Amino acid sequence: MKTKLPQYEYINMDSGWCETYDDYGRWTYREDLFPQGLKPLSDYLASNGHKLGIYILPGVRKDAAEDPNVMIKGTRHRLGDIVKSKREGNGFLGTTYMPDSDQDQTLVQRYYDSMGELFAGWGISFVKIDGCGPGGGDALRPNQSPDNRRCLAMMKKAFEKHNIWMELSWYLDPTFANDWATLGNGARIFIDIESYSKSTMTSSMRVFQRITHAANWASSGVVGPEHGFYIDLDVVTVGMTVDGKCIDGLDNDDVRLSYISFWAMTSSIFCLGADPRCIPDKYLKLLNHPEMLAIHQCGVMAKPIQSGNAWDNRRQVWWKKLPDGRVAVGLFNSSVFLFMFGRHYDITFRLKDLGLKKATIKNIWTGESLGLHEDHYTVVLRPGQCQVLLLQPQ
Repeated sequence: MKTKLPQYEYINMDSGWCETYDDYGRWTYREDLFPQGLKPLSDYLASNGHKLGIYILPGVRKDAAEDPNVMIKGTRHRLGDIVKSKREGNGFLGTTYMPDSDQDQTLVQRYYDSMGELFAGWGISFVKIDGCGPGGGDALRPNQSPDNRRCLAMMKKAFEKHNIWMELSWYLDPTFANDWATLGNGARIFIDIESYSKSTMTSSMRVFQRITHAANWASSGVVGPEHGFYIDLDVVTVGMTVDGKCIDGLDNDDVRLSYISFWAMTSSIFCLGADPRCIPDKYLKLLNHPEMLAIHQCGVMAKPIQSGNAWDNRRQVWWKKLPDGRVAVGLFNSSVFLFMFGRHYDITFRLKDLGLKKATIKNIWTGESLGLHEDHYTVVLRPGQCQVLLLQPQ
């Protein structure tokens, strides 16, 4: 990881790291996978400059709450005492209970504080919390997760004491963007990007679907480094290779460049779903592109010119001002469908829409200098193709 992807920071485990609870009803590691615990693992990762992350659900584990022998650490109260109403705690039904709002909230906070202390002791730096609501579900059955914001607030209070990044998931309702920015450091804004095919990970259309949903957050005013909150477009599968075969499910390298470029332009959480040792070098080069990483790492979320709805407006133009005064512009031909590509489009933006009169322009991916431009810029893009430009105001 350090050799293949030197700028990437976290190594996160999904739900399989845990199957049970400890003596105080807290999520704990599988001893068959981690016989020495998680601390030796996090220490090893730290020696390479990496941080360890884990996955949990909001609420109180149902199995722990129903165990009469489980107490809240440091108290004489059973864990089950804070979930007597047994309300669903998250969007994965039957897994956790919501803490009762009419019970002593100091007990609930004690429970989450002890969880934060436990995770910090293991060296955990990132926690993904799934099944958050209001939200969840999918495009056909939205809002499957209960409103667990009160619970998330207590979890945030417990984790931020230890500088643990708190990532909220999934398909969160942008109507509550102000709340999400207070409750977490990042939020998944749409359904899983995985296609759940037996042979491939995703599809070109699922990538371009994200543009429309990102546009709902671009105008929220709560995304970016000044708020410490970022959108999460889900995992980047570019170049995922198993047994020597690329299984990312993407139609061509145009789409792969658009995938990386849009995540960078929006400064989305950038998480790879593949073993970096197996990703072909040509895709590792894209994932490590220094100027694209700089655009991503500035933390500023780009916003669309005109409509950000990728289905109504196939000529997508997104832009953001970088900390050094330059402007990054991403142009995307979103004419991508489930089983086919659409048509070529000429895509134009006016410099005055970026607050500029004239600028020298560079194509970031090719490194080509495109010269001085005034008034407007136009390029013809294939379906699924993008162009990312760096503008130096003149």
